Amino acid sequence: MSYLTESDIVEIQNSVRLLSISEVDDVSHYLFDSHIEEYNEFLKIAKKFYDLNISKTFLLIHKKTSELLAYMTLSADSIKLTNEEKQLHDISKVPYASIPALKVGELAVNKEMSDTAKRKGYGSFMLDMARAFAFSMNEIGIACRFITVDADIEYELNTPCFYKKNGFVENLSNKRRNATHTISMRKDIFEDN
Repeated sequence: MSYLTESDIVEIQNSVRLLSISEVDDVSHYLFDSHIEEYNEFLKIAKKFYDLNISKTFLLIHKKTSELLAYMTLSADSIKLTNEEKQLHDISKVPYASIPALKVGELAVNKEMSDTAKRKGYGSFMLDMARAFAFSMNEIGIACRFITVDADIEYELNTPCFYKKNGFVENLSNKRRNATHTISMRKDIFEDN
């Protein structure tokens, strides 16, 4: 679950298409500006990463305007949890050090949208889609318990707040003192916010 209401989700679902980058011939024809150059530039190499099975990029396209609203990359991951963190998620009896996860590697929202496409919530909607992918993995027989992310604080200090409002918590086992680039976070896909 995200902080979006059911009507927010339905409204977004009715106005967008989620495409794999493999379905797009040339992503460069989309005007996209997240206001962070690193994220804008990633789109230029995302197809290569897709083809190499390093990460899979998904594009959120507005149905009426054909604007690229947001994108995210997903890849396999695992997460190490402290005993306290395992207790929090009711998995303290699991003897493994690493728990399977789905990583959101890149998540960016277009800050330069038309008035028709402007709407808050596209980033949260993408996280809901990542959660749906995680459930799909479980349905086809690939275990996945968490969604993980390295919340980028190099460019935006409030990024962890965005993830927290979407149900993510900081990973204590990966906590680094004086982190300057990212903060490791996770969300249990089986827990509601």
